[in-house]
Amino acid sequence: MALQEKTSTLVINSPEANPEFEALLDYLKHSQNCDYTGYRRSTLMRRFQHRMQSININSYQSYRQYLQSEPRELLALLNDVLINVTCFFRDRDAWNYLATDIIPKIIASKQPDEPIRVWSAGCASGEEIYSSLILLAEALGIESCLKRVRCFATDVDQAAIWQARQGTYSARDIMGIPPVLLEKYFQHTEEGYVFHPQLRRTIIFVHHDLAKDAPMSKIDLLMCRNVLIYFNPEAQTSILVRFHFALKNTSFLFLGKTESVISRREIFTPVSLKHRVYAKGLNLELQDYSSLINPHKLKASGRTSIVDVPKKLR
Repeated sequence: MALQEKTSTLVINSPEANPEFEALLDYLKHSQNCDYTGYRRSTLMRRFQHRMQSININSYQSYRQYLQSEPRELLALLNDVLINVTCFFRDRDAWNYLATDIIPKIIASKQPDEPIRVWSAGCASGEEIYSSLILLAEALGIESCLKRVRCFATDVDQAAIWQARQGTYSARDIMGIPPVLLEKYFQHTEEGYVFHPQLRRTIIFVHHDLAKDAPMSKIDLLMCRNVLIYFNPEAQTSILVRFHFALKNTSFLFLGKTESVISRREIFTPVSLKHRVYAKGLNLELQDYSSLINPHKLKASGRTSIVDVPKKLR
């Protein structure tokens, strides 16, 4: 979604110092239980401005008053802020690498009947968790996959979780799926293309806030693609420490193509920089563990984010 950086009709200060915007975020956090304080201000402000322009409101203070008088506006705001953009096998080369290199390594590290646990963090409408499940079913066979694989798909957006849980997609949504896999794993109905019902039951869909809630555990493959770029450096660090807790020592982290982990301490070590695949590092400093409790310590220490984000996305 293309958003303008500036507009002549909005009275907006810079992202670095805008007390009206911070007051609006404080209202949403304490009165509506919507905490956006960990998001990058520049991105967040653009999305708020986009929503405000659509209803001809030109100040954050006026918008806060509008939210207080129009309860249904909160849902419209969430739909603008929590933009869920994903598709099946997005960035095909990366998924091919996952299928040919990473998934075989995960399977080889296991006993024949040992469980395999996958977490899609920020799953949006579910395409990526279903993509990974297809690859695992292809590698293990459907029967073995049903017995061994347990998936977790989480998102802060309740509507996205509901949509992902349905596992039903339009003809446009499934365009990226190879025909042989589409025929094998989807049923074409009047409602759309429905994912394999038995395999779908291996997935637990949960509302989850990456910056606040406890992580999943004993994960073998953690996918969080093009999500971290929307958080500020302190929140990114806190989330990555949570991911470190979640992953087993022989597991992998799969990020989006616009993200990469930068860390002198090797919290995560690159397996393929090209495809944004990382292994769990063996060393995590005490201050990184403490950042899970208080991410502001990162800023106080003078260190920068351990996620590298392209300048055009900042």
